[in-house]
Amino acid sequence: MLEQWRENVRAKKVEEVDVIGPSQFNLMGNTVNDVMYRNAHLPPTGTELPPAWHLAYFPPRVPESSLSPDGFEQDWKPPAPFTHRMWAGGELEWNPVNQLKVGDTATMVSTIRDIQFRPGGRRGDSVFVWVDKRISNDKGWALTESRCWVYVQPTQQDNNAPKKPEQKQKAAPPPLPANPDFSLTMLPTPITLFRFSALTFNSHLIHYDNTYATEVENHRGCLVHGPLSFMLMVSELNRHVKSQDPSRFIQSFKYRCQSPLVVNEEIKVQGKVSAENADHYDIWVADPKGNMAVKGSAVVGHY
Repeated sequence: MLEQWRENVRAKKVEEVDVIGPSQFNLMGNTVNDVMYRNAHLPPTGTELPPAWHLAYFPPRVPESSLSPDGFEQDWKPPAPFTHRMWAGGELEWNPVNQLKVGDTATMVSTIRDIQFRPGGRRGDSVFVWVDKRISNDKGWALTESRCWVYVQPTQQDNNAPKKPEQKQKAAPPPLPANPDFSLTMLPTPITLFRFSALTFNSHLIHYDNTYATEVENHRGCLVHGPLSFMLMVSELNRHVKSQDPSRFIQSFKYRCQSPLVVNEEIKVQGKVSAENADHYDIWVADPKGNMAVKGSAVVGHY
């Protein structure tokens, strides 16, 4: 069954259209407390969309009846038993001469890049699915994004035992890089997660239903969205490089989600220029215990 699904989905192409409107732009600014676009500041037509803010557009336009039981869209979901989804990482590249702007009508075309079956693991066998997304306006391509989801099997529950978050002994994490060039400390609250879920039309229960997150998925609490994490990373890097030289821009970014980030637990979004190349940056999100929960790297260009 998995092989048949693999063959069918490889031929699949999804095309979506959205308008880069000022309201979604402003709501993203309020969600992440952007100093310029928060409160009632609606950007005028022609304003460039900050990098990664395209996440406020192209929401999953499907009725509830088409969602998975735990609330995510099923466009790229493999067959059972791989019924639960987690965000695993991704890659992005921006066209420096054709940024998305307020007022643009944009098209996003999604296709499969890769499908990997991986045996074993904490929750048994899993399937990693990479989906390429190419976003264009009337001038051509503006950005490409590759998203990686991992589809896993349901957690095993002992109905006679009290349900509790999974405890597992782990080795001490390696130390985080010293002396970051920029750092943001943030507490993702339930309100933060709700607003991001609402803005992106993300109804996955793991981000806002504490009972589901703790008793079904065995986490300590609701999880911070993978895309929210990488958007914060990109936004902080963009703020840093623009403060040094307004002609600099983020050319590409890649990241991997290594461990969950949990609601009401303080995080640090940090980055540091490479010792070998001034246009290369390492960026990470650290959890309260010093784990590098999200690991990323970026290449910066110049106009």
